[in-house]
Amino acid sequence: MTKVNITALKAWENAIGKDQVYTQNNILKKAGQTAFEIERNIPAILMPSTSEQVQSCLKIANEFKIAVYPISKGKNWGLGSKAPAQNGGVLIDLSRMNKIVDFDEDLAFIRIQPGVTFQQVFDFLQAEKSDLMIDGIGSTPEASIIGNTAERGHGLGLYADRFNHVCGLEVILPTGEKIHTGFDGFPNMKVGRLSKWGVGPYLDGLFTQSNLGIITEMTLWLKPQARSFQTFMFHVSDNANLQHLMNIWRKLRLQGLQASFRIFNDYRFIAFSTQYPWELTGGKTPLSIEKKEELKAQVSPNPIGKWIGFGGLYSWDEDIASLERKKLIQQLSPYCDTLDFFYEENIQQMLKEKGESFESTADLFYRKSSLRGFPNEGAIKMCYWRKKMDIPQELDIIRDECGVIWYSPTIPNTGKDVLKTIKIIETISEQYGFEPNIGFLSITERALDLTGAICYDKSIKGQNEQAMSCHNALFEAFIREGYPPYRLGLQSMHMMQLKDTTTLNFTQQLKRQIDPNNILSRGRYISKEQKLFLYDES
Repeated sequence: MTKVNITALKAWENAIGKDQVYTQNNILKKAGQTAFEIERNIPAILMPSTSEQVQSCLKIANEFKIAVYPISKGKNWGLGSKAPAQNGGVLIDLSRMNKIVDFDEDLAFIRIQPGVTFQQVFDFLQAEKSDLMIDGIGSTPEASIIGNTAERGHGLGLYADRFNHVCGLEVILPTGEKIHTGFDGFPNMKVGRLSKWGVGPYLDGLFTQSNLGIITEMTLWLKPQARSFQTFMFHVSDNANLQHLMNIWRKLRLQGLQASFRIFNDYRFIAFSTQYPWELTGGKTPLSIEKKEELKAQVSPNPIGKWIGFGGLYSWDEDIASLERKKLIQQLSPYCDTLDFFYEENIQQMLKEKGESFESTADLFYRKSSLRGFPNEGAIKMCYWRKKMDIPQELDIIRDECGVIWYSPTIPNTGKDVLKTIKIIETISEQYGFEPNIGFLSITERALDLTGAICYDKSIKGQNEQAMSCHNALFEAFIREGYPPYRLGLQSMHMMQLKDTTTLNFTQQLKRQIDPNNILSRGRYISKEQKLFLYDES
């Protein structure tokens, strides 16, 4: 275990309080655990509660040349959790900084600190009886909004491109200096929380997916609830039809349709509600297509396609909603095995016909849909896919040794590229003995974010090495095809070295100027020194 200078520890204790500096081995060991095997020694954890305390922590780190690594809530599961990018980093845990600083119903924004979670903002809006919604997350509602935004993670609805809907950052630089981005740097400003760009060089992007500063406040724009909201779900079993659907959807988005859309393969869909059928397969992995079809029949009385699409329509009024629904049915149904819509009128009708048995479905797909801002941790159950234990009431994938490694390329929003990506994933996943767990999300009109998960049992010897080899092989294939990742985990930070040398040198110059002692998040996105890494392209 890496030791920390005693004098530095005393200085941190004086700055933030002795009870907020942790050096107990059991706490440090737990903080270094992730959803995949990786060795990280954490010598101490600091838990400041104000921006001023963060400044003090960084100034002390500079004085003693000690590496530090900030986290917001540490829920970056499958990409590193709380663990530093390199060994020996002292964690700066910002979860105590959990204040909602400002809120405006009319101008539809909320200003938050790093410890504020999706659940917290949802509860706040409910208490305020607000007509606004936060774009949710496909993970735990206890994740940090700033943490997710700083990684340029995405949401699920119309504001899925989360970073595109934030402004006015308060940032503590590695030296301990505080800056404000956008218009917030001006005195007596009235638009710092309303306008993204400010005047002069645009700085906000420097502090996402980087190690150039710590975001301690951020303004998040909220979306008014649609006057008429409806969701839709379809099943498709033919890849050629999927290709047509993706091309249709791109054209609709480019033409301005106010809708969100994501599509999963059947492996992911069934993993949301059940676990690997060990008895059905006789313990063999991966799950064959034949056994998968048997499992699908057990999971649902209704047919499940190879691909399952789910989306939301956000309309101005009922007349427009009705028209959009009819147009979508006309355009999508020729390529769908099934296509269903959920809206107020037919939800009420189905509740009358089916009674209480339909309540949970009505909540999941409409009344409390994640597409209208409701938190839902159901997707986390997928991480227990290969575990032989029952899924516990209280989900904790680190405690339960669920193995999860995410890969996340961005691809052109065309049916042709979707099919090419599917083939890559299915081929390589089978080679390494894992199910191809795939999701596509239409973040923008022109590109798709792909979220792929390698789910396994971390407690089984050899599984982590096999999963990591599968992850690396997938990344190699994506890079060769021109599909770069939209975010990186600790297991893939070396991918940054595939960028062109001039760009790498520029970011490294920034790092050396802003962080002269290289104390902040060493090895995370920007390395002080370039270490060239290239995949074998033979």
